[in-house]
Amino acid sequence: MANTQIHEFRRLLLPIDTVVDALIELDIKHSRWPAGAQLVEVVVIDGEDESARSVVLSMRVPGQAESTQRKYPLPVIAAAIVNYCLKMRVPMPRNSTKTIQILPEGIALQLENTLILDRRHAEPPASRVVTAADGSTQVDPQTTPSAAADTAAGSDVRAGASAAGDTDAAVTEAQSPEAGN
Repeated sequence: MANTQIHEFRRLLLPIDTVVDALIELDIKHSRWPAGAQLVEVVVIDGEDESARSVVLSMRVPGQAESTQRKYPLPVIAAAIVNYCLKMRVPMPRNSTKTIQILPEGIALQLENTLILDRRHAEPPASRVVTAADGSTQVDPQTTPSAAADTAAGSDVRAGASAAGDTDAAVTEAQSPEAGN
């Protein structure tokens, strides 16, 4: 039996403040965020070179005179977003291909997944698409499976209606008070 393919493409667009939450959440999970640290500045670096693209967080740690900076490259940002989405129960296919982009609106995580399912029916007959003179497209009714079904059902319905009509007429005459007179 043949297989059916379903291609899924989703794009999660997170604003920068949500990405910062995701990065801090990942650092806290791995015990890398200093206790009592306060976020001072967020800088998004988007350059030509992919290795230069990153998010830099500046934080003030208690007991230190100067602020500390942490640079998060794209793979770490992607891991933080996946971790955050899982924690917030955003459904995400595990085996999907994930790509990340820095956009003016925020950071986008794109998910691509192809599912291959077994068909539950026989191979459908081929259908033709007809292009009209005005440019609109129509499915040729003579080649679609529903046209054959409609034709067969139409003949059965007509035959059933005449048979039902005869039966109804016979019952009506038998129950009619005038029929007995």
